[in-house]
Amino acid sequence: MEVTLEQALQNGVKAHKSGQIQEADRYYTAILKVEPKHPDANHNMGVLAVSVGKLKEALPFFKIALDVNPNIDQFWFSYLDVLIRLDRLKDAELLIRKAKVHGLTVEALNRLRGMLSKENKQTTRFANAANPPQKQLQSLFDLFSDGEFKKVISSSEALLTKFPHSTDLYNLIGASNESLGNLDEAIDAYQKAINIKPDYPEAYFNIAIILNKIDKARDAISYYKKALSINPEYYEAYLNLGITFQKIGNLDEAVEIYKCLLRLKPDYAAAYNNLGIVLRARGELDASISAYSGALKVNPNYAEAHYNLGNALKDQNKVMEAIEVFRKAVLINPKLYNAHYNMGIAFQRIAKLEEAENSYKKAISIKPDFADAFCNLGVVLRRQDKFWEAISAYNSALSIDPDY
Repeated sequence: MEVTLEQALQNGVKAHKSGQIQEADRYYTAILKVEPKHPDANHNMGVLAVSVGKLKEALPFFKIALDVNPNIDQFWFSYLDVLIRLDRLKDAELLIRKAKVHGLTVEALNRLRGMLSKENKQTTRFANAANPPQKQLQSLFDLFSDGEFKKVISSSEALLTKFPHSTDLYNLIGASNESLGNLDEAIDAYQKAINIKPDYPEAYFNIAIILNKIDKARDAISYYKKALSINPEYYEAYLNLGITFQKIGNLDEAVEIYKCLLRLKPDYAAAYNNLGIVLRARGELDASISAYSGALKVNPNYAEAHYNLGNALKDQNKVMEAIEVFRKAVLINPKLYNAHYNMGIAFQRIAKLEEAENSYKKAISIKPDFADAFCNLGVVLRRQDKFWEAISAYNSALSIDPDY
């Protein structure tokens, strides 16, 4: 079964957050081939373009997103930000008037007006003057899109002799080094962009992602917080901040971050899902089930939320309900091996051994090095008097993990 558009969007967002720009582009492009006016995919493609300095290329994506769904504040903010950075101030003023006609809240309109303040205009003009001409940058963007990261770095460093205050060049160097796994060099480049433009939330966000990769989660937290101090509605920074608090075991802080995020963006399915994970870890099963249900209300095709809901129900010994939810998860995403595995545990718990056997085998077919699944498969095979098959399953588990 092919993944749904929503699943492709989730995969794209996940890759985007992890700094896997080419992978994110692949998912968003696939969505737009099927549904060219998909608002979220268009907006995210615009964000992706901005992150590598393709400001002009981002505008059509933001325009489509707004035309299709003008009720999302972030679509307006993203579009206006690029217009300002391109010094298209008259177009920016017209956009704010259009936003007012569409009935945006006073808070949102005030933020849009603030973005167009005199100080921002001056900062933008300086930034544009500091960057190479757009045609010159375009060749670098094309090289980046083709995966020629070393060429991007060498060419950008050469251009820095003429444009030493170019945030676009430092951003490209950072993104290219990150893609090559040169994480220290990437952080250094993003930091230089921040030195030039201290109110650059994306650069703080990018550094935080890298710090998480190198197990400096506590340092990452300060960078996410800095990004949020600049842009209090930077939803991805909120989400990643919550994930980072989870990573270091600070579950109370994670809960507060997710609740704060959901007050800002009540339709953020991933925030509900992550909140559910933390609440389950704290043993608050009813509350976690409520959170997963919130995620599924926003996005009924959210396979991971179905899977997590199934686990919480299983924890409450509501085995049959859990099985039905696991079935929904694997129907949406057949490759969700953990859902097959946990469905096997649920079947095993009610002595439906053949069904458990099939579920474990399905999990193994997706993840051949799944030692736990082989071990549990051995248990249900032995209980069905399939002794030689059980021995083979146990041996497979031991070959994967000799200390099992």
